[in-house]
Amino acid sequence: MWVFPERMVSLLWIARRLTGRVARVLLAIGLVGGLFGGSPSAQELSAAERASLLARKDALFQQTLRAPASLDTAFAYADVAAKLGDNEAAVSALERMLLFNPNLPRVHLELGALYFRMGSYEISRTYFDKVLAAAPPDEVKSRVETYLAEISRLSAPQRFSGFLFFGPQFQSNANLAPGSPLVHSPIGDVLLNSQFVKRSDWNFFATGAVLYSYDLGTQERDTLEIGGTGFANHYGVVNRLDLGLVEATAGPRFNFTEPLAGVRTLALKPYVIANDVSLGGNQYFHTWGAGGEVNALVWQDIRLKSVFEFRNKNFNDAPDRPLSRGLTGSDKIFSLFASKPITTVPASELALEFDFLKQDTRLAYYSSNTFAGSLAYRIRYDDPTGYLRFPWETTLFVSRSWADYNAADPCCNTSGNPFVFVPAVRSDQRWRIGLTQNFQIADNVSLIVQLQRDIVSSNLPLYGYTGNSVLIGPQIRF
Repeated sequence: MWVFPERMVSLLWIARRLTGRVARVLLAIGLVGGLFGGSPSAQELSAAERASLLARKDALFQQTLRAPASLDTAFAYADVAAKLGDNEAAVSALERMLLFNPNLPRVHLELGALYFRMGSYEISRTYFDKVLAAAPPDEVKSRVETYLAEISRLSAPQRFSGFLFFGPQFQSNANLAPGSPLVHSPIGDVLLNSQFVKRSDWNFFATGAVLYSYDLGTQERDTLEIGGTGFANHYGVVNRLDLGLVEATAGPRFNFTEPLAGVRTLALKPYVIANDVSLGGNQYFHTWGAGGEVNALVWQDIRLKSVFEFRNKNFNDAPDRPLSRGLTGSDKIFSLFASKPITTVPASELALEFDFLKQDTRLAYYSSNTFAGSLAYRIRYDDPTGYLRFPWETTLFVSRSWADYNAADPCCNTSGNPFVFVPAVRSDQRWRIGLTQNFQIADNVSLIVQLQRDIVSSNLPLYGYTGNSVLIGPQIRF
């Protein structure tokens, strides 16, 4: 046996990096974005809890009819209505109290909070000003000032938000190498060069995202959004795999309230996409494209999100990747997300995702159709140690994907006879299993720990591998 020819190694290496490294990093960015996006809301209710609150609301409404001036009954009714998401009913009950007595700072405070939740910030500010005029206790004053500061921020036509996440990562198979160095190549059984054999490594990574939003001044608070995402890492040993990515999107977001029966809110966002990716210090590919996103809250507590994107990718060759241009082509991506709260105390949520990727390249044996499904369970709970005053959050996730390619791959001989070359069409399956632990240590800072295992099997052994990874680092939101 002898060393695999360098030109063929380069071609195989392109495949490994495209289907492994870049795809995995993009998924990791998506996961971080999910972590940044928030946690299960305490106001999202199960069917049983909603039924109980509805019965309680009806009973309190009858009490308000019998005793319309009862402040305690009005507060109880408003509290239940607000938990059910019926802020209008809660507002009506409290404003009715002001007809009996207009000087009730407690009512002004609750009305200010309710109008804040409804997005009526100027009305909310009016009620909070009345609370401050009544010289409230320091605790109440601090709460009101927090609301007023947030109103000033949210009322501004321009808003800026984002997150930064960085730290070390260990990977047991940093170069995503196959389990065996022996390859049944078109020219006989050969051994991969030592640099392509499985090896572990540490890397330091940093990723983040920013979002600029401009209020278009419509009644539904439609916005223009410009977003940016970035990722970079640096390996201790296999630094030829150092990856850098920057991506920008821009487009309007149109919001609708109860546009259809059973749909509480709906948002539509068309956008354009551009990005640039480097690998090993050299430009790898750049992308332009367009996409569309639909978000909806349906049936009281189920959140749906659908995304379609078209991306045209242009690859560049490099000294260690002389055939990269063969990967130039387009991606068509469709994703559907659904999430539903399971419990409120502790707050937990179940999320499902389906993805389809159609990848077309100049080299037909790298063109593929990939189907994927994933399941995640997230639970948020009080710190069991008592050392932190913020809650913890645990996410368990598992995903399964199937990738079928369009043409026979010339990398490998599947005939079993070294003198008879028979290529095969590649077919891969992947399992991804992991756990993410979020330790919130400040209002906008969390410590993230993630454990993950990847298991990839393929009818062409060159593309199968297993690997474990662990990462840790702070996540800062702003």
